[in-house]
Amino acid sequence: MVSGRFPPRLLIAAAVAVAASACSPTPGPPAVAQTAPDEALRLAALTDLDQGVARVAWRLSEANAALCPTVRLSAGWALHSARQYSEALRPHAEARFGLAGDLPGVLVVPPDSPAAAAGVRTGDLLLAVDGRALARGEAGGGAAWEGLAANIRVIDAALAGGPASFTVQRDGDTREVVVRPRRACGYEVQLDPSDELNARADGRRLFISTALAGFAEGDDELAVILGHELAHHVLRHRPWNEAGGAARRSNEGAWTTRGGSGGAERQADRVGLYLAARAGYDPAVAAPFWRRFGASNWRVRFPQVGHASAGSRAAALEDVEREIAQKRQAGGELLP
Repeated sequence: MVSGRFPPRLLIAAAVAVAASACSPTPGPPAVAQTAPDEALRLAALTDLDQGVARVAWRLSEANAALCPTVRLSAGWALHSARQYSEALRPHAEARFGLAGDLPGVLVVPPDSPAAAAGVRTGDLLLAVDGRALARGEAGGGAAWEGLAANIRVIDAALAGGPASFTVQRDGDTREVVVRPRRACGYEVQLDPSDELNARADGRRLFISTALAGFAEGDDELAVILGHELAHHVLRHRPWNEAGGAARRSNEGAWTTRGGSGGAERQADRVGLYLAARAGYDPAVAAPFWRRFGASNWRVRFPQVGHASAGSRAAALEDVEREIAQKRQAGGELLP
């Protein structure tokens, strides 16, 4: 995919506009730091997109754990902290979610996730895990991710051992909940506030921009986009060189098929559609999505280095859709 950009005013409203997407590695987690005339409204728009992305990402991750080279035991939730936000957005995030410093707040609880089964809710603040207090960190300063990341490592380590007890603050009261994690792909999925329609994988994480998440019309199209990026990890196009990590382990029996011929992007298109179908999403949306994408932006109408045209990708995905339908009709397992 190639890169494009929304005007900032359209990004605020998560509107659909003429743009394109990219598929390339990126460095560490982004900070929420763009400007907007109404910060509370922008925070609400970001939260809506986060919920959709997290919901789809969890289903893809759990349904395809058997195919991922790296797996973990996961609660399925998406966490955030006050200090993750810019100084402009932080007061609104604190007021809306009850956030405090680096303490992990629950941003999203996907349906059917272990967190949902434990009774965890959006807006809960995690104070401790298995009796170990999580670090509040310092107040003030610019947007920073490191404190939340350190707390998440503690949480991941606890979940790696199976059920974990969390001290949760909700509406001023504290309670204990036990989360029983389930096996899922071991990759973080993050929403990147940006007016570029980008999705990318770096071997450890998947990123999707707010612009591209807003362009997608529903969960099935989001699954096409995120499935493509997850396929890069399944196919080992983006190797993660770090030797393991908290709550992650190597899956030695992972599926190693490279997805056939046609280059990395075409392989990821094909395998990604299988991953989406395995998670229960409709593969029939993929070709129309790419045709709509191509009609919206001249950049993707023509081939580029490493990328076929939108029309070619749509036609190829129609073939994959038929292949999936035939396997389903025959009662076969959905393996590309």
